[in-house]
Amino acid sequence: MDDHALVRRGLGHVVRECFPEADVQEAGNAAEAIEAMTANDVDIALVDVRMPEADGLELLHEIKARWPKVPVIMLTSFDHAHYVRKALAEGAAGYMLKDATPEDLQQAIGVALSGGGNVLSPKVIQNLFDTMESGAPDGAAARHHSGMLTQRETDILGHLSEGRSNRDISRALFLSEKTVKAHLAAIFRKLGVTNRTQAAMAAVAMGIGPGHALEAGGTQAGGTGR
Repeated sequence: MDDHALVRRGLGHVVRECFPEADVQEAGNAAEAIEAMTANDVDIALVDVRMPEADGLELLHEIKARWPKVPVIMLTSFDHAHYVRKALAEGAAGYMLKDATPEDLQQAIGVALSGGGNVLSPKVIQNLFDTMESGAPDGAAARHHSGMLTQRETDILGHLSEGRSNRDISRALFLSEKTVKAHLAAIFRKLGVTNRTQAAMAAVAMGIGPGHALEAGGTQAGGTGR
């Protein structure tokens, strides 16, 4: 969902190119988005943050209240940590910037649909890290913790920092998903974090992952709210 028709059409075209079977519904404001989601079975919603009338964060709140199982990716040009934190707190499955490539968006949608964790654009994760609260691992602490990781754990953290799902990590490293989950549990414990987003921020501090930042990862889509 986006209030700019040209952006909506372009995004719809990208989604159809990535997922030929997707039935894309467009909406220019929150009311249209809710109407479309009420009338159709929706797999995923892509929502802009800043819009006239009710903004994207309000729409996110309403979507999660009415359709809690529908993942919502915020797709916007605003990368302020304030918006990102609020979106994640409201249950957003991801926060992508509009300069993302079609491949980034395709991967992000796949991760969101698979329940693989929050998907954030590189600049977004860097901004979060720059402003993260004192309770999260800072650069010095993260570098200290990095010495506690095994090479296998470091490899897995690198893939996680690229936004890859457990399935993608298991395939890339020729491991079972169960083994990946066990390694992630050990990584979280050693880094003193509780979720994938915090682990990715720690990876940024340690310089792990291409571009030292979080990208996206995944496979399939469909839905509404561009």
